[in-house]
Amino acid sequence: MRVFITVYNKWPGCYTFLVILAIWVVVARVYPAVILPSPLETLQALLHIAGNGHLWEPLWLSFVRLAIGFGIAFVIGTGLGIASGYNDKIYAFVRPAVTLLQSVPPVSWILLAILWLGIDGGAQILVVVIALFPVFFFNSVEGIQQVPMDLLEMASVFRVRRMKRIRDIYLPALRPYWLAALTINIGSGWKTIVMSELISGQTGIGAAMNTSRLYLKTDEVIAWTLLVALLGMSLEWLMRTYFYGKHKERENNERYAV
Repeated sequence: MRVFITVYNKWPGCYTFLVILAIWVVVARVYPAVILPSPLETLQALLHIAGNGHLWEPLWLSFVRLAIGFGIAFVIGTGLGIASGYNDKIYAFVRPAVTLLQSVPPVSWILLAILWLGIDGGAQILVVVIALFPVFFFNSVEGIQQVPMDLLEMASVFRVRRMKRIRDIYLPALRPYWLAALTINIGSGWKTIVMSELISGQTGIGAAMNTSRLYLKTDEVIAWTLLVALLGMSLEWLMRTYFYGKHKERENNERYAV
């Protein structure tokens, strides 16, 4: 019993995945493999994809497209968000356009992106930018608006340098909002890039999943799906660990400085 408690304390979500895995095994016994393959069959399909060389190229292409779109969305979203947080007039002007971007279904953007940019990769990147940009924008606006005004007034009175204000006042206020935006957009970005490739692309994970679907290879479809989910969860964990580590390091430095 103590072993189970220790494992739960270190990895509280592990038992959830074990229950899901058990349910999957039971249900897979009821349906044929073409409807729902077992976990073992899915793992064998993933190993087969990796063994025949059909894993790494789609994975790399999807990751590169996601990284480019993610970076563009972060730069534009945070830039406009910070400017809008500073200036109410900019916020009043930009906010309706960002809200409109959020209101249009991603499928519509995918179809338009295909018409505008073709199917060679630009369309998928554009869809990722449009899907992730609003989250970065609104979180940056909220972070700027939550900056303590008394600290800004004190910094103005003591004529604190601009870079020191950014480092010691604005960045600590923005950090939790950026962390929330990054963790949300990691999962959303993977789902968006795969969906856009499935509809519009001939390369990438989405295209590979579509090919498996056409040949009724359900085990490969689920294998790709689980791989994307694991990648998203891993990147989210890395970001949380990195930002949390930086935050704890900063707290320790400030404590020792005092």
